[in-house]
Amino acid sequence: MLIEVSWLGRGGQGAVTASRILAKAAVKEKLWAQSIVFFGAERRGAPVYAYNRISDKYIKYHHFVHNPDVAIVFDESLLKITNILDQLKEGGTLILNTRSKEIPKEIKDKRLRVAVVNATDIALELKLTVAGIPVVNTAMIGAFAKVMNLPSIDSVVEAIRDTWSGSVGELNAEASRRAYTQTKIVKEL
Repeated sequence: MLIEVSWLGRGGQGAVTASRILAKAAVKEKLWAQSIVFFGAERRGAPVYAYNRISDKYIKYHHFVHNPDVAIVFDESLLKITNILDQLKEGGTLILNTRSKEIPKEIKDKRLRVAVVNATDIALELKLTVAGIPVVNTAMIGAFAKVMNLPSIDSVVEAIRDTWSGSVGELNAEASRRAYTQTKIVKEL
């Protein structure tokens, strides 16, 4: 098993941190994991990519992920301004943060499995914001765990608590748990 993951967010939403926490959670389950980050124009609001590889065997290569099995998109508007859908493997999985009840038109005709979660509202309810921007990263890790059935939500929560102590860690762990329960698969292959 080898799963390649592409995280796509906006600067300030925590895509890089999400990639690192997912790798920690996978390692807790005795899996091999990489977190690969890409920094381009480092400014708040600009598109930001991060990547993971998770495997039950040693991972030999360490380059960027070009054709992911899973794409996790923190902001639905990024579907229009990036080529993330073209990069995603046919038959892959898209996990989308959205408030909409409808599948975006950009993905209706694609051969993808699609899951949605309203990570923005989860972050706002828990007051997980930086400079007024909802930080949805830990919620999106919970969504990944639900959709991909790995790592367990317990390993995700433990990795989050290892990253932040005290109330910050607990709020982020709660965001992950809420997203885990609220994520819905809205399109199967």
